[in-house]
Amino acid sequence: VLLLVLVVEFRSFTPALLILAAAPLSFGGALLMLLITGTELNVSSAMGFILLVGLVVKNGIVMLDYAHHLHAEGRPFEEAVAEAARIRLRPILMTTLCTLFGLLPLALGLGAGAELQKPLALVVIGGLTLSTLVTLFAVPSPYGALRRRAESATA
Repeated sequence: VLLLVLVVEFRSFTPALLILAAAPLSFGGALLMLLITGTELNVSSAMGFILLVGLVVKNGIVMLDYAHHLHAEGRPFEEAVAEAARIRLRPILMTTLCTLFGLLPLALGLGAGAELQKPLALVVIGGLTLSTLVTLFAVPSPYGALRRRAESATA
């Protein structure tokens, strides 16, 4: 369903697949965080993975949608993608940091019932930290390359 929504949003499979490809990459950060803290996979951490996918997709949409907007205004595509990554860096970092600091008390086990939600918080913190880097650096580069290859094939 998520792929279908992204394809409708971007009217293309390429950006939808690139955004979704960032999600499994972020799982590495989440699993590493669980491993470092010695936390087991459970229902709470599984819910964290679902939340993480939503956050990763949101970051990708914020950046690539702005790149398409700039391209529609007449900028060359590669320039539009680079500008979008630069301009959307601040909003992506702000939402990421707000999420990380908001989940920090749960990750530290502070407060009543925090132990139950600790795995969720750890998954989101570890995965979101890695996915922010992936979204800002690893998504724009292949997207520009794939777009360049598609344009050269049609020319």
